[in-house]
Amino acid sequence: MVLFTIVVGFILIAPDSFFEKVPIRKKQEHNLLWNKIVKDKRLTAVTQNNSTGYFIYKGRPMGFQYDLLNEYCKAMGLDLDIVVEDNFRKGLRMIKNGEGDILALDITYTKSRRRYINFTDAIGYTHQVLVQRRRSRSDSTLFVRAVLELEGKKVYVQKGTVFKSQLEFLQEQTGADFQIIEDPVRTMEDLIEAVANGDIDYTACDERVAMANKTYMPEIDYSLRLSVKQKLCWAVPPREDSLKASINRWLTDFKKTKKFAVIERKYFTKNKVRHLVDERYLPGKGGNLSPYDDLIKKYSAELGWDWRLLASLIYQESRFNPNTVSWAGAVGLMQIMPETGKRMGVKNVYSPEGNIKAGVKFLKWLDKQLSGEITDSVRRIEFVLAAYNVGLGHVLDARRLAEKYDKNPDKWINDVDTFIVLKSKRKYYHDPVVKYGYCRGRETYDFVRQIMKRYEDYKNLIEG
Repeated sequence: MVLFTIVVGFILIAPDSFFEKVPIRKKQEHNLLWNKIVKDKRLTAVTQNNSTGYFIYKGRPMGFQYDLLNEYCKAMGLDLDIVVEDNFRKGLRMIKNGEGDILALDITYTKSRRRYINFTDAIGYTHQVLVQRRRSRSDSTLFVRAVLELEGKKVYVQKGTVFKSQLEFLQEQTGADFQIIEDPVRTMEDLIEAVANGDIDYTACDERVAMANKTYMPEIDYSLRLSVKQKLCWAVPPREDSLKASINRWLTDFKKTKKFAVIERKYFTKNKVRHLVDERYLPGKGGNLSPYDDLIKKYSAELGWDWRLLASLIYQESRFNPNTVSWAGAVGLMQIMPETGKRMGVKNVYSPEGNIKAGVKFLKWLDKQLSGEITDSVRRIEFVLAAYNVGLGHVLDARRLAEKYDKNPDKWINDVDTFIVLKSKRKYYHDPVVKYGYCRGRETYDFVRQIMKRYEDYKNLIEG
């Protein structure tokens, strides 16, 4: 069983002063925790909720840390309980106090921290890097290839992380004079997004954070490294040697497997931005939209939608390619999760007809869930599309935020869609009305608008 407590946080690199010295336990106490885990057949992991650590996508728990924990528990025959805590000091205190068995974050290993933290073997490696926009003729910002080229520039860092001290060290070593600005509000991911949007020019962060975000924002560059290679580890309670030994034995073998490589690629290198809006693929006036027009017409009638609207959704998801597989494991023309297909009573979601049938059944289910909330059936379509993309829970969160901030919770465009984007900001995903935590909502914002715009083009070009 998985216990979900949704808050937010991400890969952490904190100054040494951030850590508390822990008491030394008596030798006979070393294995008490491991014995309890084995007896109860349950591991309680403290982790963070973000775009790679742990998150909910289309109702499914995902994330790099979550996937690793799940694989370890399956190998050990354990159930996994997840407790999410975004404050690192609190998370560390929780495992010291017996409220959790393991702190499963990317924690940077140093010799000084080893006195205070019982590290596992490395789950990965990282560098500190400079994030900037890729070289572009339309962008006059200096593309930095060396620290000396930061002379006279501003570099933003998240307050409370080691990036400021590392940059100060580089200033001392190189003599480069640049301004380091600690941001007390924005997270590393917020600052990376600000670089991508052109709001700021440079930020420093952990390489794995930059890698993960580049899969969403290909316009960023993180090629300039600011530190040596560093180990990233999990933490277990002080002197809990048996739990640590079990994890280390498993890591040694698992890191050699294809499955580990697939998990890393899934979260850190596989592109999550699908450029499916190339209007060169629009049909000529009077032509067909795809080889699947007859199937789309058949099942759109069951849904009560214009078949060209359903076609626009299918194009957005797969470009009418039935062999498409997403980074998250969604398949086919309508990018259906295999477990969603089973839930909809469709066994074969890999055939074009089975995939469309399952997708339409899921759309009908979403429409039914929202019909009591949004009575206008035309307006409800945009909410259904959004929920199809990101999951119903995040859409309902955005509606609650819209209502709280005096926007129309029954209108998607320019009202609720504003808050699906804001759900990536700490102020909003920590709001008491939010139940499903962090959401990278920009994709959903674009998803709905692009489908509706293409639908208008389809109506202009193709007879209904």
